[in-house]
Amino acid sequence: MIPVPQTVLESLARSFGTTAADLSRFGGGREDSDGIVYAYPFGATRRLLKMMAIAAEGQRRGLLCLEERLRFMRFCGENGARIAFPLLSPQGRLVETFAFEQHVWVGYAMDVAPGKTPKEGDWNPAFFRNWGQTIGRLHRLARQYPSWEAATDPDTGEAFLTWREEWASFNQWCQDEQVRQKWAEIGRLLESLPRTREGFGFVHNDPHIFNLLTDGDEITLLDFDVANHHWFVSDIAIACQSILFSISGGMERPVSDRAKLLAFLDCFMEGYEREHHLAPEWLDRLDLFIAYRRILLFTAMYGWIQSKPEVLDSWKQMILSQSEVVGVRPPR
Repeated sequence: MIPVPQTVLESLARSFGTTAADLSRFGGGREDSDGIVYAYPFGATRRLLKMMAIAAEGQRRGLLCLEERLRFMRFCGENGARIAFPLLSPQGRLVETFAFEQHVWVGYAMDVAPGKTPKEGDWNPAFFRNWGQTIGRLHRLARQYPSWEAATDPDTGEAFLTWREEWASFNQWCQDEQVRQKWAEIGRLLESLPRTREGFGFVHNDPHIFNLLTDGDEITLLDFDVANHHWFVSDIAIACQSILFSISGGMERPVSDRAKLLAFLDCFMEGYEREHHLAPEWLDRLDLFIAYRRILLFTAMYGWIQSKPEVLDSWKQMILSQSEVVGVRPPR
């Protein structure tokens, strides 16, 4: 990521009623991060300020996407979802900007959410149910949100924040021709799926375990920076991601313990159904959405994967074989 210049730091800090000297690094800032999060004092509490760069030539579209995601977050938070709630600046805006050199820098503020990142020792049936309930609540609220197939540019009427845009960006990014061919196959399968308000809408699009905070039985959902209009089952496939990587296999290596994955899904969906009902046939398509996520992550992490030949070979074989992970589940 691009380091935040001091001039930008000072300007955006002022826009949120604080100073650069009062900012302390809170998170982000890695090579794969899209920005840096700072903490700053606010009365007797603290707030968070995230700063990120948008290329000047993509400024308008980038700001449209960011502001629509923040509006969706505020809608969800105002209606009972536990999220890192986005706050207005002293000027009453969701986003403050500062142009510097070749980029437009943006900042937005959030509450500091309570809790901690769940460790593997915390992974138990009660936690999985609470996680599922958190995502179910989000999808229930998404069905009430004004946009559900796409957001619309108010000036041009053009659709944005669409699953097709995401697919196209990764198609362009993918550096392996065989993998790109599989990505094209998955794109054609997704085109054939129904898109109705019952199963499609504005989703978090990255609700894996490291985007959660736990505080007792409560779970707070973080990082809506890639929220998009997609099938609800995609969020469920992404929630499986941590299990697929660590204890069951199925993402970058063959399945080693399907029973653990299915036990997770049973608990997760029990919690999910407390808030939102998803027709059972969508769960029969989980393997398709796991395959989508497998290629998306392979493409995003390709630079690192290339340095690990054994990982590259195994991961690519999983992509090309597209072997069954979840399968069609019997009726319960």
